[in-house]
Amino acid sequence: MRRILIENDMTNIDKNWEIPKFLLDKRYFTFSVFFIFTFSILFMLIYTPFSMTAWFSLSDTQHFGMTVAFYIVALAILAISKLGLYSVQTKIRFTFPRYILWVLAEIIVLAVFYTYFTYVFVPPVNEAVWQILGKAIGCLTLIMAIPYTILVLYAAYKAKTEELEMLQYKLSMTNESSITYPSLVNFYDYNGALKLTIHSDSLYYMESQDNYIKIYYENQDRLLSYMLRCRTKTIEENLADTSIVRCHRSYMINVTKINHIKKGSQGRYIILNNTDIKPIPVSKSYFKNLVEKIDKYNSALLSHHSADNNVTTSAVIQPEEDELKQEA
Repeated sequence: MRRILIENDMTNIDKNWEIPKFLLDKRYFTFSVFFIFTFSILFMLIYTPFSMTAWFSLSDTQHFGMTVAFYIVALAILAISKLGLYSVQTKIRFTFPRYILWVLAEIIVLAVFYTYFTYVFVPPVNEAVWQILGKAIGCLTLIMAIPYTILVLYAAYKAKTEELEMLQYKLSMTNESSITYPSLVNFYDYNGALKLTIHSDSLYYMESQDNYIKIYYENQDRLLSYMLRCRTKTIEENLADTSIVRCHRSYMINVTKINHIKKGSQGRYIILNNTDIKPIPVSKSYFKNLVEKIDKYNSALLSHHSADNNVTTSAVIQPEEDELKQEA
């Protein structure tokens, strides 16, 4: 029993130290590399005139060539680091201490490369290796600390905003006394913990972003999103008995939100009942599943209307379904 309590305490501590999930998003990785690159150029333009050892220059022809060569390799090192971080995030839960250690490793590798580059291509060097290495580590720490701090704060802001929007949505749901299962859709994370519950009438679609699922839903006429750390396959299996269906390797949609499906030169696209949502592609491999889900939804809708003795039964997406069957 004591062991279980200790493990739970350690889990809570680990979650408290967990970094904002947006920092592990592929688009943030790309943006962080270019942000650090841009900031470092601005920093060196200010720092170099006051340094006796820095050889960076954008005006001198020889030093400009060395500066460009150094930055190309430095960008490659950062890109490799982000790829490594991206590949191990599925196996390791990244906390702030681990993330800081990863950034420090980047700084040390770049500093070692700078020291080597200086000794090989910028002779004569009148300082010892350890002195150049120490100055490089200090300078790179200053260069990278500010961009990374800004990125972390922005990612934390995004995560808190997302959580607040979801909380507001949950509060709005408490006022709807008529909500009953199965109109509610539950979403679980990697660890099987229930993270959010969304009314099916509010859910539009989901986009797979590697190890995360971005869930798009509507609240008070606003299209919002929530990023959940979970595999697409797991979500697909959990929602097999709902109106959610996978239509593409990267997309799952709510068939009740389909306006129509069009066929273009590049394939089929789903148009949802929200003009803010871009057309969603349909893969050939998932087309059959999509049609079957539409058939199932229409059958359930017709049965519901028949049970209510409604004379004017209508299937919202029936015309598109018939067209799709003819094309298939």
